[in-house]
Amino acid sequence: MTAAIRIPTLVVIGGGEVGATTVRQLLRARAASRLETAGIVVVDRDPSCAVARRRDGPPVRVETRDWSDWLDANLEGLGPDDHLVPYHWAPHLLLTWLERQSLRAGATAKDGAPVPPRGLPFEAETAAGDRALSYASWPCPPLCIEPRLCPHTRGPRDWSLAADLAAVPPGAPFEDSLVFRCLHLVYGVGTVPVASILAARDRVLAGLALGPRSWLVATASHCHGLARVLRVTATAGLDSALTEEPCPSSSRS
Repeated sequence: MTAAIRIPTLVVIGGGEVGATTVRQLLRARAASRLETAGIVVVDRDPSCAVARRRDGPPVRVETRDWSDWLDANLEGLGPDDHLVPYHWAPHLLLTWLERQSLRAGATAKDGAPVPPRGLPFEAETAAGDRALSYASWPCPPLCIEPRLCPHTRGPRDWSLAADLAAVPPGAPFEDSLVFRCLHLVYGVGTVPVASILAARDRVLAGLALGPRSWLVATASHCHGLARVLRVTATAGLDSALTEEPCPSSSRS
């Protein structure tokens, strides 16, 4: 028998019908001993959202708050083994969180050059300015687990958008890439480990010492994703602090 996956807390972004389906699948996995979790936190600004109306009780609880506000206040306080379940049709929340984290550290963060076309079956600009990318030119099942054998083509899934976006191609308008990998966990639910989100933030802040830097920031599964180039620059005062040599310790004779 397959051992249960243990995730202390799962944070589901969005309590509407998509979120309700996610919660139902997580509870099914828990009931089948495929998932061990002490908490499923659903974030939605509507206190009467679909998940709230389900009244599942523990371990599910709904926190009524704007998604971005909740991430700013709580993401860093989560444990390294916790996971985030992003809402697939939401704004690019992890990118905007990364922007705010950069500003909080004293840097500037703004849109960089457009994401170059990659020649995928589906590519389009979203209203928010992200590049929507997909290896599928067909509607995928909502709970597809992106298996090795594609349920649509009946052939091998020999692609991974998340892996592809991690590479920096020659001539790219960015120096590095950050990919929040949203991969299948249980019963059709894709998640992003909190540890990887915080590690991406730490890479951006560490990179401030190298001068202005452009990052491809993407949230992607094997088949679908959103991407944008983010230009992060240390402000004058922060730049001086990053490059300033530490004062030597005084010694007594």
